[in-house]
Amino acid sequence: MPARRKLDPKEAIDHLKKIYKQFLKEGGDPKRFTIRHYNKLNENSHMYIDVFVKKLGGWNNSLQKAGIPLGFRQYKEYSKEEIAAYVKKVYKAYLAAEKTKGKYKGQEKTFRMRDFNIYNAKTGSQFSLAVVLKRFGSWSNILRELNIPIGRSRGLTQQEIIAHVMKVYQKFQVKDGDKVFSKDMYEKYNFIDEVYISSKLVERRFGTWLGAKKKMKIS
Repeated sequence: MPARRKLDPKEAIDHLKKIYKQFLKEGGDPKRFTIRHYNKLNENSHMYIDVFVKKLGGWNNSLQKAGIPLGFRQYKEYSKEEIAAYVKKVYKAYLAAEKTKGKYKGQEKTFRMRDFNIYNAKTGSQFSLAVVLKRFGSWSNILRELNIPIGRSRGLTQQEIIAHVMKVYQKFQVKDGDKVFSKDMYEKYNFIDEVYISSKLVERRFGTWLGAKKKMKIS
């Protein structure tokens, strides 16, 4: 961009969108659009990268203004508080839409990971589920952080807990069967049939996580 020309933020963002579309047409990963990719595709333009990095509040800020997903490494710049605030925003969108549906309309419902994925796409996809789980350790942790109901956990019999864990284990085997069925893996697939039972509760009932696996004959 010529040095004496006054910067038009809208023009800069429109140009960023144009380069991003070109990036996608060439088979680029929608969530891996970096400064390196921009520079490579921007050879014939005077809209240099410093316009976005220095004059528009930074690269991440520019991507957000253009509605472009942030790459995984870029998420590390955001605090847990910022990510939690966004999850709360998605949860509110979920509640607004779901309270008018089904036989339980008007009641507070369990906010599952798949619900987050659905309403995340409608809210802007600022943070992926993978990033949320990475920062908070498990889905239940972020729900507790935001004081969001995490589903049924009290008054369960041992057999009910076993039945739930086995359903989660079966789903885990289909998706990640080559890995160890750890507590993290359990939490990853925990929501089954509208039920969530924390790994901590499982441990309390069986002594340890390994004890629970041994009782259920899970390797």
